[in-house]
Amino acid sequence: MTVSFLDLSIICEAIRSRAVLEFDYDGRRRVVAPYCHGRTAKHSEVLRAVQLSGYAPGGLGFGKLWTIAKMTNVRLSGETFMPEDPAYNPKDSAMAWIHCCI
Repeated sequence: MTVSFLDLSIICEAIRSRAVLEFDYDGRRRVVAPYCHGRTAKHSEVLRAVQLSGYAPGGLGFGKLWTIAKMTNVRLSGETFMPEDPAYNPKDSAMAWIHCCI
């Protein structure tokens, strides 16, 4: 199941509670620490998150921008995280509108 507009609240809830998110992206499982959720200038819903595990061709441990429409099977993992990304900027320039952030 793809994240719909009504399901977007799970992302802000995860950010507020520092909950790790799991989802499938391009058919592969990803586990992330979510930092910021918003919309680009072209109105695409996105998530800035640090990938903790799962398929990671570009590597783990740094903030990546995820397109919400490509995320499926989104769920809270039951784990929490400490926000420790030194490069994180709550005024993320990739987002024209920010819904929620750490």
